[in-house]
Amino acid sequence: MDAVDSTSAPVFRFGPAVGFHAELKKRVEEYFVHTGRSQHGGFRLGVKATIITVWLTTSYCLLVFGAETWWQAALLALSLSLAMAAVGFSIQHEGNHGSFSEYRWVNRLTGSGLDLLGGSSYMWRLQHNVLHHTYTNLAGADHDIDTGGFGRLSPAQGLRRFHRFQQFYLWPLYAMLVLKWQLFDDFHQLITSRLGPQRIRRPRKWDLAGMLAGKAVFFLLAFVVPSFYHPFWTVLVVYAGTMLVVGFLLAVIFQLAHSVQEANHPAHTESVRIPEEWAVHQVRTTVDFARSNRFLAWYTGGLNFQVEHHLFPKVSHVHYPAIAPIVEEVSRSFGVRYATHPTLGTAVASHHRFLREMGYPSVQAA
Repeated sequence: MDAVDSTSAPVFRFGPAVGFHAELKKRVEEYFVHTGRSQHGGFRLGVKATIITVWLTTSYCLLVFGAETWWQAALLALSLSLAMAAVGFSIQHEGNHGSFSEYRWVNRLTGSGLDLLGGSSYMWRLQHNVLHHTYTNLAGADHDIDTGGFGRLSPAQGLRRFHRFQQFYLWPLYAMLVLKWQLFDDFHQLITSRLGPQRIRRPRKWDLAGMLAGKAVFFLLAFVVPSFYHPFWTVLVVYAGTMLVVGFLLAVIFQLAHSVQEANHPAHTESVRIPEEWAVHQVRTTVDFARSNRFLAWYTGGLNFQVEHHLFPKVSHVHYPAIAPIVEEVSRSFGVRYATHPTLGTAVASHHRFLREMGYPSVQAA
């Protein structure tokens, strides 16, 4: 794994290929050949990124330089938080997966949007691209389901008495995701060279410079510049409120794809061999939702087509609605369960039920 040493965590080995992944790749490649389209975002994604960037910049400038009343600040902070989440869903996510453009420098540029929003694109690529996308829903390797014991998102994780209430208390805790990320996680991972139980290689040279520069610019924009125009306590309140909204949106959208009743959650205690091949594991541990909701697909960067994203992370989300029927058909022909929730509401309800069930010892792996 790139920059990750997995010897400090469970070792997972997937079963032999059964032709499922090969058939998926063949069918999707045929789609691109037939349509003559690039697998990258192209002009459509460029226009979308421009709209979101203008939205973000305008919201920030009006909030810092124009807001004079509490209700103006509240509305503009909400607009800023929605725009920041959109950058996370559609711009940095594509860039860091290399699906935004065929040019590497464009992908690095758009991926660095995360650094300007207070995160670290270097750490994110390790946590998300390498660990989460490879070992989806495997406790001890998939850092995205590690809550530090506050919640139980896998039958392989220890059960604590207070977990029986997690379907209530985890929702507000989701909002803390970005604050914790910006102010603690990245620095802790940099100092300790760890992502949970995983040892990682510290960023060096340009990677380290980019990480530190991104943090510096973010803190400058978040705290220093606004303090010239508003009392510092007001700056802190608006910052916290904005990031709580961003954190809640990001956490919930990602949870709806994997931490639901219909997703597979393997139970294990140590190093194990996963019986199915990697692609089968991805489909069984991932669930789509609200595929017909075009606005949701636009705003979340196609993350409601999470099955397709996990199978083809280097394909831009603008193609997911077209390739989803292909993935579903191939899955059916191979007898692989392909799950999808018809609406956002049914996905949220499934996540709530999943949290409730995981709070009791009788829960087994799906």
